[in-house]
Amino acid sequence: MASRVSRSLPALLLAVASLACPIAASAQEPGDWFTMNKDYSAQRYVNLDQITPANVGSMKEECEIRLDEPGTAVFTSGLLMVGRTLYVNTFRAVYAIDATACALRWRYVTSFNSAPNHPSNRGSGYWDGKIYFGAANGDLIALDAATGKPVWDVPNAIGEGESFISAPIIWDGKVFIGIGVSDRGIRGRFMAFDANAGKELWRWYSIPLGNEPGADTWRSASTIPPAGGGFWASSSLDPTTGEVFAPVANPYPDYLPGRRLGANLYTNSVVSLNVSDGRMDWYYQAVPNDQHDWDLGTTPTLYTASDGSRMVAIAGKDGLVYGIDRTTHDLIFATPGTTRQNDGPYDEKKPALVCPGTLGGAEWNGAAYDPGTGMIYTGMVDWCWYFAKQGDEGAAVWNFSAPPRGQITAINGANGDIEWQYRAEAPVIAGLVPTRSGLLFGGDVRGNLLAFDARTGAVLDRIDTGGALNNGLISYAVDGTQYVAAAVGGVALNTDGVAGALRVSIFGLHGSAMPRIVRTAPLPLLGRTPAEKAAFVYGFVCADCHGEDARGRVYPSLERQTQLAGNPAALKAFLAYVPPPMPRLYPGLLNDKDVDLIARYLKVVLKPSPATPAAPATGSSGAPGP
Repeated sequence: MASRVSRSLPALLLAVASLACPIAASAQEPGDWFTMNKDYSAQRYVNLDQITPANVGSMKEECEIRLDEPGTAVFTSGLLMVGRTLYVNTFRAVYAIDATACALRWRYVTSFNSAPNHPSNRGSGYWDGKIYFGAANGDLIALDAATGKPVWDVPNAIGEGESFISAPIIWDGKVFIGIGVSDRGIRGRFMAFDANAGKELWRWYSIPLGNEPGADTWRSASTIPPAGGGFWASSSLDPTTGEVFAPVANPYPDYLPGRRLGANLYTNSVVSLNVSDGRMDWYYQAVPNDQHDWDLGTTPTLYTASDGSRMVAIAGKDGLVYGIDRTTHDLIFATPGTTRQNDGPYDEKKPALVCPGTLGGAEWNGAAYDPGTGMIYTGMVDWCWYFAKQGDEGAAVWNFSAPPRGQITAINGANGDIEWQYRAEAPVIAGLVPTRSGLLFGGDVRGNLLAFDARTGAVLDRIDTGGALNNGLISYAVDGTQYVAAAVGGVALNTDGVAGALRVSIFGLHGSAMPRIVRTAPLPLLGRTPAEKAAFVYGFVCADCHGEDARGRVYPSLERQTQLAGNPAALKAFLAYVPPPMPRLYPGLLNDKDVDLIARYLKVVLKPSPATPAAPATGSSGAPGP
C-alpha cells in the first residue's frame, strides 16, 4: 500500500471551511436516482420505510419490460429514477421506462459505423432535464429526458482501443467522465465537458509522461511505454469542497510486473480532482505496480463516519475495502470483503493460486453506506485464479476446480471492523441498497434478489428473478408507494448461473404471481452482410470469454467443439444443456437466429490454421477487464 499527497493552499482552505458542512445531496429531488449510485456521495442509501423487515416477505414483481436487442448479451447498466421515469442503458441504446407500469416512454439507439471497442455501458447521468451518457463509439451525448431527442452529440475522437464505459455524473454545468479500456494499452484520461454545449473544458491524464509529476514511477524493462489507467466506473463528488473522486484502473500490460517497474502512478488509485480545472489535489494508490489486474473498477463512496471523520471508501478487485480519511488522507482501514490468498508477488516460472483472481473482488459496484447503522456494505466475487507466465504478457488462468461464489460484507464505517458476512451462491456484482426501515437489498448473478436485516445480515426474503443481477438495483417511491427495480439478464461474469433475457423488473408490495409484461420492438442486428452480422453476434456474446478466434480467453478454447461449427442444431442442443459454470444462454437470452449466426462464425474461425497455435486447454486471460 502506498499513499502520496499534494494539496494546494486554496483547496486546503476550502476543505477546512467545509468540515462542519455535510455533503450536499444535489439540486435534484431527494428521492431521485440522478446518478447510478443515487447521488454525488454514492452512498446508495434511500430514506424510505414503506417496505420493512416485517412486510418484505410480501414483495412480488409488479411488472417488467423486456428489451429486445438481438445479439446483445452484456447488460451492465445502473439504473436512474427521476420523477416517474427509470433510465437504463445497453451498449446500443438508452431506454426511458415508466417507473410504476414498465411502459416504454422512449428509446434512443446509437449508430455504429464499426464494431465498438467494448460491449459494456454502465449507464447514464441526469441533470437539468437532460440524460447524458458516453457511447461505445466515442460520442458523448445529451438527450432531452422527456422525449429522448438529442440535445447535442459530440464525437470525442477516441483513439484505438478506447471506449466510453463508465457512467457520467453532472454538477454545476459540467459533465464528468473517464475513458477506458486499460487492458487495450490506452493512456487513461478523465474529462469535464460543458453540460449545455458538450465542449471539453479540461482533461487529466492518469498516466504521467515526460516531466509530468509521477512519470518517474514508471521504469520499463521493455520497449512498451507507460499505459493503462482507464476508467470503468462512475465517480463521486463533494460540492462543498469542489472535489470529484475518480477510480483509476490497472496499468498495462496487466501481468509480468518486471516489464514495468516502480509504483506506476496513478493506476489503481482514487484521485481527488478539482472540479474547476482538473488539477489533482491528492490521491491514494491502493495497489502499486499491480501484477494481478486488481484495478479499481468501482465508484468511491463519500460518508461521515460515526466518529465524525469525513471518509472515502473504495472497494477493489484485490478484495479489500479501503477507508481513507479525507482530511488527513491517512488510510484508516483495509478490510477484506472476500477470500485473500497469495496476494504478494508471484513466481513467474511457477503457477500460483491467488485469491481473488482477475475477475474476483469488487466488480462494477462499490460500497453502500447506511448512516443509521454506520456500516459500509460491499458485494464481491469470491474466485481464485492461477497466475503464471504464458507468452510475453503473462496470464491468469481460471481455477476450474472451484467455481466462483459471492460475498456480502458489512463493515464498521469508522474502524473497519467486520460486523457480519453473507456467503452468496454466486458472484455479487449488483449494487447494494440500504433503506431507512433497516433493510439492505442485494442480488447475485444466479438471479437471487435478496433482502437482509441491515444490522444482523439475516436473510428476510429471496426472490428468483430468472436472470442475472449484474448491476442496476435501486429502490424509490412514486406517489408515496415504494418500489424496488432491477436490471435483469445478460452474461457478464455470469458463471454457474442463469443469463436470462435483458429486462427491467419492478417489485413492490402490490405485485402478483402474474406481473404485467411489456415488450419493446426488436432492434435490427448490427452488420450489413450475413458474415458481419455473425461476427457482431459472436463478438458480443462469446468473444469476451472464449476469444475473438474462439481459441480461449477467460474460458477455454472451442477447438475441441468443432461439431458446433456451422451446425446450428448441434449448437442449440449444446447451449440448452451445457453444464455449469457456463451460464444458460439458450433458450432465453439468445434466439434461433442468434444461434444460427454464432454457428456460422465458428465455421469460419475454427478452420485449422498452422499460423494460429492452439491456446492451452485451460484457457487464458489476455485482457478481460472488469
